[in-house]
Amino acid sequence: MVTYYFEKYGLALGKEKESKFNLFADYLLSENLKYNLTAVRDFDGVIVRHFVDSAVILNYVDFPAGACILDIGSGAGFPAVPLAIMREDLNFTCLDSSAKKINFIKNAVSLLGLNNLDYICGRAEDFSRRAVGDTHLAPSVPTITSVNTLKEGGFDFAVSRAVSRLNILCELAAPVLKLGGIFCAYKSKAADAELRECGLAFKLLGLELVNNIKLELEGEERAFILVKKVRETPGNTRVISRRLVRARCDFSTAFYYSS
Repeated sequence: MVTYYFEKYGLALGKEKESKFNLFADYLLSENLKYNLTAVRDFDGVIVRHFVDSAVILNYVDFPAGACILDIGSGAGFPAVPLAIMREDLNFTCLDSSAKKINFIKNAVSLLGLNNLDYICGRAEDFSRRAVGDTHLAPSVPTITSVNTLKEGGFDFAVSRAVSRLNILCELAAPVLKLGGIFCAYKSKAADAELRECGLAFKLLGLELVNNIKLELEGEERAFILVKKVRETPGNTRVISRRLVRARCDFSTAFYYSS
């Protein structure tokens, strides 16, 4: 069943990857009985709505070998863990504020034998502000140089799925990207509306839109919004955040996936 759904969307799986996805699905569903990790509680649903949904971006984005990728708000490891299974030549870091979910990712990495995925328990807001040298933060907040898989100067890519609206995500992603780095936001049918909110954020944060890719997954609309860092992010992100907050018409955080 795993291979069927992956091949349906143009993703080739060998026996080893298929075995890892089966193992990860069983572990996720088992642990989900103990504490809430996902609202998806059936095997096929996990394969399609989490695994394929996470991995299908590989059909549209060229991640060069050796690239360092930050997953902002990883939750139970999506999209980073499926991507790490698919691309062993990439280096991933999961960032989430929930110790429960980071511990789940830690155990999953060990179970699956993944050597290309690190994890940090912390708030994305604090992590991003530390990346641009915000001295108001306590020194215990992790810096981008504290992660072994990172190249000097920031991440090549950042990804985020089912976390927040695009303008808020841009505030979190821009500081941790190296110049020329790409932020890939997993979105659904509201992608165009969220893009219309981002003009000021792009201007203040040194970002520009690269692509807005549309697709369907089992009859549901999906989008990958690709944003490039074209200028260095100003150091005083708190001032930027206040300006963006004043400009927002919608303060709600919308979740378009069943996470």
